[in-house]
Amino acid sequence: MTGACCIAFVLTVWPCPDNLEVSNQERASHSAGLLVLLAGVTGAAVMIVEVMGVRLMAPWFGQSQLVWTHVIGVVLASLAAGQWLGGRWAETGRGPRPASLLLAAAGLSLALPDLVSWLSQAVLPEDLPLLEAYPFVTLGSLLVSVAALGLPMAALGAVTPWLVRLSRDAGEAPGRVTGRILAAGTLGSLAGTFGATHLLLPALGSAGAVRSAGVLLGAAGLGLLYVSARRGHAASLLALVLVPLGAASLPRQPPLEGLLAEVETPYQWARVVEQPDGTRHLLLNEGLDSFHSVWQPSGVLTGLYYDAMLYAAALAPVSDDERRHVLVVGLAAGTSARQILTLDPGAHVRGVEIDAEIVELGKRWFDLPAEAEVDAGYDGRVVLERDPDRYGAILIDAYAQQIYLPPHLCSREFFAVVRERLLPGGIVTLNIGGLTVEDPVVAAVSETFADVFPGALQGRMPGTRNIIVLGCRGETPTGEQTRAALERWDLLPALDWMLDDAQLTAVQQSGTALLRDGNAPVEALAHASWRGRRASFESSEQSSGDPARDLARARTLMAGTRWTDAEHLLRAALPGANPLQEAEALLLLGNIAFFRDEPFAADAIYRQIGDSVVASEAANIVAVARDNRQLLVEQRERVERLGAHQETLVSWAWAMAIAVLGALAWMGTRSTAGPRGA
Repeated sequence: MTGACCIAFVLTVWPCPDNLEVSNQERASHSAGLLVLLAGVTGAAVMIVEVMGVRLMAPWFGQSQLVWTHVIGVVLASLAAGQWLGGRWAETGRGPRPASLLLAAAGLSLALPDLVSWLSQAVLPEDLPLLEAYPFVTLGSLLVSVAALGLPMAALGAVTPWLVRLSRDAGEAPGRVTGRILAAGTLGSLAGTFGATHLLLPALGSAGAVRSAGVLLGAAGLGLLYVSARRGHAASLLALVLVPLGAASLPRQPPLEGLLAEVETPYQWARVVEQPDGTRHLLLNEGLDSFHSVWQPSGVLTGLYYDAMLYAAALAPVSDDERRHVLVVGLAAGTSARQILTLDPGAHVRGVEIDAEIVELGKRWFDLPAEAEVDAGYDGRVVLERDPDRYGAILIDAYAQQIYLPPHLCSREFFAVVRERLLPGGIVTLNIGGLTVEDPVVAAVSETFADVFPGALQGRMPGTRNIIVLGCRGETPTGEQTRAALERWDLLPALDWMLDDAQLTAVQQSGTALLRDGNAPVEALAHASWRGRRASFESSEQSSGDPARDLARARTLMAGTRWTDAEHLLRAALPGANPLQEAEALLLLGNIAFFRDEPFAADAIYRQIGDSVVASEAANIVAVARDNRQLLVEQRERVERLGAHQETLVSWAWAMAIAVLGALAWMGTRSTAGPRGA
């Protein structure tokens, strides 16, 4: 069936062998009303496929601005190519006519969900980690957009010039006819846009919505075939049948092991997956190796960043009713709400979650407490702007598309609103994805946050890629107050790292521009992070002159991902270090290069340890350096494997571009000859 699908693809782009020129009488039989209806159907189908096409790709590439840009760009380019070809065909009568084009687009639309699934699996390598996904999400979503959406959009683009020609041949005024056809197409697009989101998606899902567009196009094509010339459309009729059947036979991705629930919400594609140990994860869209909520069969603490978010709730001042009032922006399935209400049953927890269906998943699979007050279906900023209440703690965990903070939830103006909603002494905590405080996103958001909350603190939850940022409306709690609150909630030793002033440190200033409403390029910063760029900081650490003390301080700073400060102390310690201290300093410098994804620099430093250190007491460090070099080998092998896959995608992209341009040139050239005889 895969071969049949490929053959059918060729049939859809091959000029229809329609050797009979439509007579003037037949053209005249196409009433103005019919042509307007066809234009409207075409416009509606274009927008249904475009809007839902992004949703179809979400399980593999997400719905980021990148994916939207690629889909919209491919649709516009394909429509333009189709309109150019359609205009030439309409003038010469040598290309596929409207019925053939509608039938071909119908077959491709019916097959689109299966094609997107198969193509997406082909372009993405297995076990792709989130931190290395950028080139594959970028190039892969473009390739799949071209391969899956290009043909149906080009076919639909070619319909409009034919409709204008048919009306013109019926004796209509060209300007008025063109305006009427274009207006009908635009109104159809409007209906398709609203209908896809508000009617088809809730009722049928994205796959069903796209297939409904295929059914609509098929009905229009068959209807037009019935009232016009009925010969010469065999290829299109064959494609209408073979393309969906062939696509349905393509290999499918096996379901996730432990899949408990799967739902397509108005915002995203959500899955609940149970791990072998009984732990449940909420995966959204592409997921990769990230998740948005977690439930464990026993215990309150997760060992993940959710535990660190409890810091703010534990230290929150009580209100006049002697209760802690906590607001969670980005409730998801309710992990933080469940933790807080388990540790403090008397607390009042209010959660805001824009996706109401995720809340329902939380109630069913994640034990979201009934005591939690939930504002489902609302944007977090909208609620805060209009909420007169004050809270002892506000937890902001509103990531979208795995790595992106919504721009309006990380601007200075938003943080100012958050501050106004805190009680005196209230605390706010923010979760930002990043391995280090030098990450461009972390630096920009943290510094913007600190501009509103002077004295803000930040640190990475050990063992995770989550940076926790804390701010207070008032004085920052002392170490004694923090320890007492964490002990009261039994959060020690799980959060003892938050008592270390080297791991939970003041937000550093790198000179990054503050994020503002209308100028918060968080996606561009995320892409810079994906490319390995980092913010530049001036070291605030001064060498003590004692290599041992500098080494100890550097180790602590590294735990807080303050690489610049740690590197400064390590290099200062080298000149006066004894052989053992020198070996340790070099090992730590190599580790910093490793964490910064600088494998060649790390390898050179590790080699230096083996070449220059001969002291017997440093043998253990030499062995660690040797083991780390082996890790670098494994890392390079993975990078090379992913690089080879990326090069393959680039080759596919060039081949596809050449094929498309060649096909356009060939079909354009063939359509320049005069009309064929009857």
